[in-house]
Amino acid sequence: MSPGDRLERIDELNLGRLGLICIQERIPDDYTSWEVDLDLDGQPARLSCVAPSEFGGVPHGLDGDILNAILALFAECGAPEDGDVIATAHQILQYARLDTGGRYYQNLHASLHRLNSAKFVTQNAWRNHGQRRWTTQTFSLLERLAYDSAQRGIGKGTVIRIGLPKALVQSVRAQYIKPLDPVLLEQLERPLTRSVYRLLDAKRYDPTDPKVITMELRMSLVAWGEECKLKDLIPSRIKRTLQKAHDDLRERGYLSAVEYEGTGSQQSIVYRFGDGLPYGLDLVSRIVRHGVGRHVALSIVNEISRDDLIHRLSKAEFLLARDADRIQNHAGFVVSVLKDDGERYPDPPGFMAPSRQVPTPKVTTPTSEVVEEDPEAVRRAHESRIRALTLEEQADYVVERLTLLCRTHLSKIGPARVGAIRSAVAAGVLDAVTIEREALKALYENRVEAFLKALVKEAADPARAARQALLDS
Repeated sequence: MSPGDRLERIDELNLGRLGLICIQERIPDDYTSWEVDLDLDGQPARLSCVAPSEFGGVPHGLDGDILNAILALFAECGAPEDGDVIATAHQILQYARLDTGGRYYQNLHASLHRLNSAKFVTQNAWRNHGQRRWTTQTFSLLERLAYDSAQRGIGKGTVIRIGLPKALVQSVRAQYIKPLDPVLLEQLERPLTRSVYRLLDAKRYDPTDPKVITMELRMSLVAWGEECKLKDLIPSRIKRTLQKAHDDLRERGYLSAVEYEGTGSQQSIVYRFGDGLPYGLDLVSRIVRHGVGRHVALSIVNEISRDDLIHRLSKAEFLLARDADRIQNHAGFVVSVLKDDGERYPDPPGFMAPSRQVPTPKVTTPTSEVVEEDPEAVRRAHESRIRALTLEEQADYVVERLTLLCRTHLSKIGPARVGAIRSAVAAGVLDAVTIEREALKALYENRVEAFLKALVKEAADPARAARQALLDS
């Protein structure tokens, strides 16, 4: 397994949210500066960049992949206080998941010098997570860059020493970071799409409270073009530049929709994020929730097919919920179940495997191609199966799902309130499909406690819940 495969994928939230690197793969020769005005917590903020033309203008394109690889190397070596990263050119390309062939060393050489020579000012825009305030910082993304190479540029074995800026080092050490989905990144072939993904994913997090994650973003199209650091801000050209990235992210299920509202320069863009399949949370993050180390979780995700892994992880969570008191090492138990093909841990009685919840029809074609199911169709089929149950069966299903998804928090609200939720579903006051959908969303957004409180309140006030159901219908 290569270093790039073992690597934990993270993003520092300031870097991701501010989008300091232009998303475009190619930029005009004269694109050597930009300036963007922002509004943060009702206060004016400004970002600016000035770069020499010698290495190709402002940081752009693959520079985002290179910087993310350096950040991952930094985190992997323990995020040292001096901000130093020492690696070979070959390692950096591996960790960036880029070709380690000849011309990419030239690209790496130019990229490193762009990241080192471009100067950024974040006026009241850099979040100091520890002090919970906005600050002004002036820096280069790589403050120090040194290497000794017998050739003019750099080659496979060139040892490179990099120093990260102090503000970035402090931010990573303060854990002002977020995960990146390694499986999704592996699937995104275009540098443009990877850049848009990183920027969008960071913008989903509330910078003042990173535990809060939104499922919808709405903003001015021109302002979004500025945040992407596009030089041409004509609305039609912004759309054209982003179109392929949008298509890729919709195809992978990360985005459920991209919509435009209004006309001309007054247009808005709306991003709606996909929930994915049932159990479709980021698998690495979901495994880590059970105490498994990220490197172990990532290796498991890379080794086991997604369908098998979802099945086994759901089984492990079912067994944990059922036998929590008898399992001493939860993390070790989860890893054992995930690596088992079903011989040691067969499906237990009462376990509803994802494959049984949503039957997968076998489709053959004259060319024997495998036909993949549409995620939206899978979701609809799953929800139709639930709605086909009697209300009593739906009520039992809701209790099982809440026990599985919200086990830790559910024990705090007491059996009487769980019984009230069940009774409300059995009476048709609360909807089983909506509860499951919102429970998955709450788990993903790390707000299970608030979700359960609201659900208990709805169950305790059936008249209000009924009125809401009429409004929603």
